Amino acid sequence: MLLLGLALVVAGVFMGLNRLNASMTDDAHYYQRTKATNTVDGVINLKTYKQSELEQLTKITHGTKYTGNHSLDAVATRHVYKMGGKSIRNFVGSDGILQIHNESKMMTTPMVKDAAEFWNRVAGYDIVQVVDKPKASDEIIHDAKSQDKYIGGQQYDGTGMKFYPANWKKKGFTAAEDQNNREAVLIRELGHALGIPTLGGGRTGGNAGAIGYITPEVMSVWETGPKMLPANRKGIRSTPMDAAAVALAGISWQHPRKLGAAVLKDQQATVIYNNGQLSNK
Repeated sequence: MLLLGLALVVAGVFMGLNRLNASMTDDAHYYQRTKATNTVDGVINLKTYKQSELEQLTKITHGTKYTGNHSLDAVATRHVYKMGGKSIRNFVGSDGILQIHNESKMMTTPMVKDAAEFWNRVAGYDIVQVVDKPKASDEIIHDAKSQDKYIGGQQYDGTGMKFYPANWKKKGFTAAEDQNNREAVLIRELGHALGIPTLGGGRTGGNAGAIGYITPEVMSVWETGPKMLPANRKGIRSTPMDAAAVALAGISWQHPRKLGAAVLKDQQATVIYNNGQLSNK
């Protein structure tokens, strides 16, 4: 397993996030109309939250030894949204909404719409929309061929969110488990597109990935296999950490948005996806 949570293992197949070796045939303008952005030197908008609220949100994202990310403390201490000294990028347009168009057959449009609605419910506002026309999108989800074992994910080189169906392994899973596994990948990758880093514990979220420790959190590090489905047999469940993380990401967007009202009041509902069904608890 790769370090810093930049890999996801699915049935023994590594998933590479943030890969930069895009094919020269990819049309960067077509697949990613909104460039990966961040504020100038990661400086956040201080009008969005009170200092006490920033401290509360970053405390929620601490998690445990193998969840969370202490790098996000810089939001409250130095008022910058960075990880490992680098500004965390996102693909949210100037309207404050991530507009996604889907052309993938591996990740079907109903699945993409469910992943979008998952994050909308976590945030408490519409922050992801699935659009019918490519020209209306910030980026496009699509399938491609790969020369390695990676199953794809969010790209930062202009090629959108790209998956490799030939590398997807589902042997040993029920149809429902396979559905949940793919949906978990979508939810995680949309989280990265929104600007949420890997939340796998420690300063930069890499503790869990460094030792292969598996956690059930949406944005942490997890592994699936016939004998190991910590998050996916009973569905994919959000946590207050996800709500706090997307709230922090929202203040780094071109159009900063305040998304953490419910989690700040300790009233955050749990969002559950299971085999094509979304619910709140």
